[in-house]
Amino acid sequence: MANTVMPFIMFIFLFGLILLNVPVAFALFFTSIVFGLIFWGWNGLYVTFQGIFSLMNSWALVALPLFVFMSAILERSGVADELFTTFYKLFGRVRGSLAVIAIMLGYTIGAMSGVVAAAIASLALIIYPLMVRHGYDKKLAIGSILAAGTLPQVVPPSFNMIVYGSVAGVSVGKLFAGGLGVGTVMALVFSAYVIVWSHLNKDKVPVFASDQISLREKIISLKYLIGPLAIIFGVLGSIFTGIATPTEASGVGAFLSLIYVTVRRKLNRKVLEEALLVTLKVTSMACWIMAGGSAFSSVFSGIGGKKLVVDLLLSLPAARITVLVFSLALIFFLGMFVDPVSIIMIMTPILTPAVVNLGYDPLWWGVVFTSMLLVSYLTPPVGLGLYYFKGAIEEVSMDEIYRAVIPFIVLQVIAIIIIILYPDVVLWFIRALFRG
Repeated sequence: MANTVMPFIMFIFLFGLILLNVPVAFALFFTSIVFGLIFWGWNGLYVTFQGIFSLMNSWALVALPLFVFMSAILERSGVADELFTTFYKLFGRVRGSLAVIAIMLGYTIGAMSGVVAAAIASLALIIYPLMVRHGYDKKLAIGSILAAGTLPQVVPPSFNMIVYGSVAGVSVGKLFAGGLGVGTVMALVFSAYVIVWSHLNKDKVPVFASDQISLREKIISLKYLIGPLAIIFGVLGSIFTGIATPTEASGVGAFLSLIYVTVRRKLNRKVLEEALLVTLKVTSMACWIMAGGSAFSSVFSGIGGKKLVVDLLLSLPAARITVLVFSLALIFFLGMFVDPVSIIMIMTPILTPAVVNLGYDPLWWGVVFTSMLLVSYLTPPVGLGLYYFKGAIEEVSMDEIYRAVIPFIVLQVIAIIIIILYPDVVLWFIRALFRG
């Protein structure tokens, strides 16, 4: 009876600490140590920390600081400004074009860096003031930027996919390939919504008919795509052609980013110091959470919690459907209170075995799992993306941000339903880019 009840008490204890505003990493560690001591005495400390040593030996996690550094150095190089100039000159006269350009930029920045904070901050500072100045509806402006800013977490190289692949033991490169499919679907869904909404609300989304941009100017603006495309092809191309692993490709990306910033004459001591400091902060935060999650998973499995939950899920009626729906609903709910990395560390060892045992492709499920995490960046009260935007644009109230983001949360869920109903959207990219 104790082994049946204690795993649930362990979960309640953990979320009680989180609701008391204890930092997630420390809540995970404290819960693990307390329950380890209860069950095994001082030997419980060994159970608590044994998982951390295997995590420290995960080669895939070396990619984390390199991709974060790549993102930080690019953010300070002005690449987002140059990409915006190009996209604006090419598509600026289409109704709703600024919101669509934000989505295109989110997708492109995602393919270069894979970090949400950099994407949302860049888009908010570059595009939002211009949208407001030209009379765009504020809700559309805020919502489209936030939705676009989450795309880096499915468009490779995705930070969350690296963490998930390390925990679940699946190919990070193949997750990246599936992420291209999801990212494309989401970008198309967001863009379609923006275009339709803009035409239904023409008074809230002006067209700049007076802007006359010559064909020559458009062609010249394409030069700003050369550097970003070289970085994207260098990173993704080296992975999908088999030349490099995702970890090695992160080094390629960091190196190409440094070359790009140097060629653009944007590299100096201050830029380098700031990029290194951001890398240290983000990587340290992620590693503390991953270590805490590993400790929690070791103890939870040790007291029989993992087996208990898997058996319980598999015993549900129409398990193949109900387990999938329950798992996604749980991720959605947790996303309102817990950051994405913590959700990966806590729920992957619990949900993934049950879903895979029901016959779902483990790579497909990994892509669906990490795609559902995008919603957590936008759902209050702990949606990190909301606070990234607020930090960049302080004059916008949180109430305005909350209301603006609702339609795009619905659109994210619709995109996820599409890849559930049509799994080949994900699997086709994996098969095409990893033949054999």
